[in-house]
Parts: sequence; structure tokens; C-alpha cells
Amino acid sequence: MVRTGHPATSSWIYAIGHPHRVEIMRCFLTNGTATPVDVAAVLRLPLGTVSYHVRFLAQRGILRLTGRTQRRGAAVHHYQLADRDRAASLLWGMRAGLLVSDFERENGRGDLTAALDAEAVAELDLLTTSYIARIGELGLQTRERYAHVDTGDSSRPRLTKVAVLLAASEEG
Repeated sequence: MVRTGHPATSSWIYAIGHPHRVEIMRCFLTNGTATPVDVAAVLRLPLGTVSYHVRFLAQRGILRLTGRTQRRGAAVHHYQLADRDRAASLLWGMRAGLLVSDFERENGRGDLTAALDAEAVAELDLLTTSYIARIGELGLQTRERYAHVDTGDSSRPRLTKVAVLLAASEEG
């Protein structure tokens, strides 16, 4: 039976409990949708091993079946990660995806912690500058769209306040 909905935290813990499953999840993270045959070829693992672990992940809701095709008379199952963000957080060793509760995730909160070297910090600085500038642009565009609407007008859409916190400290 394939589970629907959000996988429980225990399912994610089991998912990373075997090195083949970790590599299979990384493969899906990189390639998006794939079949067990595709994954076996990329990872150079026996098809039976990959099929077993893909079924294991699908039964726990980590992977979801996205389609079936026929190949040489056999049914081929196509899968993808059910929650790419959570898988990425987990696989990259960041605590955000797994430790942020479903309530926090559904209400817009997510955080992460990563140790970066100088080269990565320099790249992050460039990304952050662009990211924050874009948030500012979006804020101005939103303000312009609703400048003519009275704040007490019930037809005015509810706006979402966004706060971005970036903090850094050296390990040591």
C-alpha cells in the first residue's frame, strides 16, 4: 500500500537509515522523476535492490508514483519525491525540513543551519543581495497595486508580512 499525505517524521528517519535509500533519494532530488531502472543505472546498483528500496520509500510516502508506462510488455513505474524541500533539507544535512513542525511549515516558517567555507559564504552573499533586493521590489509592487485601496476596505486582500533573518557566526 502506498501512503498519501505527509510522511511522519519516523518515516524520514527510516528513509535515511540505509545508505542505498539515501543515494536513491539523492538521485530523485537530482533527476526529478525516474524509474527504478533509471536509478539502478545511475547508481550502478542491482535493479532488485533499487526496486525494494523504492517500494520502501513509496510505502512511507517519501516517494510518490507519478505514472506508469509499458516497456517491452512490462509495466514501468515512474516516481518522484513527495516533498522535495524536506528531502533536500534532510539530504543536505540541514535540520530545517525535518525539525520544523508541520504547523510551522504550513504557516510559512522554515529555517536552516549550515556550516559554510569562505567560498560558499561569498556565493551566499551574492545570492542574498539579489534575494533581498527582489523581496524589496515585490514589496514595492504590492504597495503600488493596493495604493488606491482603503486599508479598511473589506475587498482588499490580506497581505502577508515577510521577515528574512540571516545571521552568521564563525565556528570555533
